[in-house]
Amino acid sequence: MLHERIGEDVPLVVDLDRTLITGDVAMEAMVELGKRGFWAILGMVWMFLRGRSNLKTLLARRMPVDPATLAYRPQVLELIAQARASRRPVILASAAHWRTAHRVAAHLGLFDRVIASTHAANVKGSAKLAAIRAAVGDKPFDYVGDCAADRPIWRAARVAYTVDAPTGTAQQERIAPRGNIARALLKAARPHQWAKNALVFVPLASSGMLANVGAIGASLLAFIAMSVIASSVYLLNDLLDIEADRLHPKKRKRPLASGALPIPVALVATVLAAVAGLGAAWLLGVPSFSAMACYFALTLAYSMRLKAAMIADVLTLACLYTIRIVAGAAAIGVPVSFWLLLFSTFFFLSLGYLKRYVELRSSPREEHELLSGRGYTRSDTEIVAISGLAAGMVSILVLVLFAEAMAKTGAYATPQLLWLLPLPLLYWLNRVWMMGRRGQVDSDPVAFAITDPKSIGVAGMLGVILIAAKFAPLGGALTAMGITLG
Repeated sequence: MLHERIGEDVPLVVDLDRTLITGDVAMEAMVELGKRGFWAILGMVWMFLRGRSNLKTLLARRMPVDPATLAYRPQVLELIAQARASRRPVILASAAHWRTAHRVAAHLGLFDRVIASTHAANVKGSAKLAAIRAAVGDKPFDYVGDCAADRPIWRAARVAYTVDAPTGTAQQERIAPRGNIARALLKAARPHQWAKNALVFVPLASSGMLANVGAIGASLLAFIAMSVIASSVYLLNDLLDIEADRLHPKKRKRPLASGALPIPVALVATVLAAVAGLGAAWLLGVPSFSAMACYFALTLAYSMRLKAAMIADVLTLACLYTIRIVAGAAAIGVPVSFWLLLFSTFFFLSLGYLKRYVELRSSPREEHELLSGRGYTRSDTEIVAISGLAAGMVSILVLVLFAEAMAKTGAYATPQLLWLLPLPLLYWLNRVWMMGRRGQVDSDPVAFAITDPKSIGVAGMLGVILIAAKFAPLGGALTAMGITLG
């Protein structure tokens, strides 16, 4: 039926936001302008109070869209191509500002006419229908839209094409599968990354409270709170990185960058997740809440500024991992081991550098061109690798000093076994860096380790050594063999 209709000399009118493109240019411009700070946000609020048209004019002037970075919907492009092949007029009719609409039209070169909002009028709903009628007269037309605001136009159209919302008309034709926002939101929350928050259980394991039901419950609540807070920041980070993610071969498939998740939904989910996570942290007491509030504030700072600051970004990542351990200790009311914090800082600093190293190695940019949203160029690759390997070796040294110090405390039944800890970790660090050099590690080495069988095996080996050193009374046997510590 589609091909029969497409051959008729009837104008095809196409909407822009969430129809021709999967995103919303005005919302994306608001996010980009909001990144400039408080006064930029205040300016947008003032213009919105004066009218939507004024806000759209501000955004079009201050944040001009780059049409090449937009995510176009292939089904709509195909429909337009068929219309042009049949010599039908094709009109871009959008509530977006005329500057934006004309930029997109000029980039694609597929439209005979553009209808868009101006400083004086917001062309949406009935106003858009009036503008279409003024352009085509009493002739029938087909319309491609996406939301309830398009229903007056769909009712007047000969064929009501939709990419999302039902048109409420008998002449409806869906040209794209309806998006599942709940699924997109869950994907954007990155539940697979929650495994990193298992660090909150480290103090529970190292304190010998594994049989304490209350401590286990507190640690579980800390894990949930940290995971929800982390998801809120993942959403915010993706909001701030929409343009950069679209230029990345893998990140462009993220729900916000691809347009599967609307920006307003993501904004609301970000706020709700942050409130819920911090609320759960409050139930654990002031110390744990303070640690998680610090984590939340630091992740915000990272998303807003620090991730683009050379060296400060990887230091921040290392601190964020360490704060997870502090929050876990605060949740069960035990002091944090100085050795654990020191080891965590240098170990995760090494992985932070590895994350940047992998990004630099895979970047198609020129030698002295900054990575998108980062403070590094490809010429920094070797120094990043050296710094990361050095931090990893320092974490091994911390383990050696830890083994030496524990011999004098009596906290371990067989402290001699602690000398075994550096060996599997030394193997793992060298292996993961070599794999990163070969391009076999994704941009996130922690996510890689969670799914890598050998990494899981090394983690299990370290756990066995710690448990044996803590509880197994093998000191006499080892001393008889001439193995002593301290």
